[in-house]
Amino acid sequence: MYDLLQLPDFTHLQFFLTCLVAFGGGLIRGYTGFAGALLLLPGFVLIMGPLPALNVVIISGMIGQLIILPNAVKRAQKNVVLSYGGGIFVGVYLGLYFLFKRDIPDITFFMGIFIILATLILISGWKYKGPINNYTSGSFGTGIGFFAGFFGVPTGPLTGLFFLSLKEDIKIIQANIQCIVILTVFAFFTYFYFIEGFRSDYLLLGLIMSLPLAVGLKTGQYLFNFLPEKVFRPITYICLISLGSSLCFKAYN
Repeated sequence: MYDLLQLPDFTHLQFFLTCLVAFGGGLIRGYTGFAGALLLLPGFVLIMGPLPALNVVIISGMIGQLIILPNAVKRAQKNVVLSYGGGIFVGVYLGLYFLFKRDIPDITFFMGIFIILATLILISGWKYKGPINNYTSGSFGTGIGFFAGFFGVPTGPLTGLFFLSLKEDIKIIQANIQCIVILTVFAFFTYFYFIEGFRSDYLLLGLIMSLPLAVGLKTGQYLFNFLPEKVFRPITYICLISLGSSLCFKAYN
């Protein structure tokens, strides 16, 4: 049984920085629809280490996104989301299995590599241009889920690039992505639950961090309506590459 009244032994500064990272991750996810964990995870890892950081990202990400779930489900394309989401679960479980075969410094290093590579792909503007059906959605979801699990990053930047190839209204595309991000985080949650990978103190911290994350989500959605991407995205990319590089340097030091 988990003692949910226990918090990590943080200083006031650590707690403030954790709240700030949660808000920033929510802001990015609310604006882009998918890249929040690219900021959340490295920020949390630098504060508390990789496995506690995953605890907090999973719980805060899942709870914090409940406020956007109803609208996302309403607008999303159910068939594509379900086939892609099924692949996500298979891939995440396989990837996490291999993740837990590695040592902590290796996990930290590969998380940093994933953050940098995913950000570079976002900068490149690459988009999937092939056919989209249940088979391709499931296959793509399995591959992306595997990389998310293998590198320990429950996020959806490559998912975003897949769905951005759809010739649909941007709100439908964003809803698809939001649903898949939630399913990705839920896949991580169920795997951690089955292997008893949660720590009670970080479970409570994750619940608390869902509040600044939710505020960031709503703020990001608000900014999406009037803040140009050419202003928001470069700042985000610089932050992500800096954080990813920091993880790589910190891993073995």
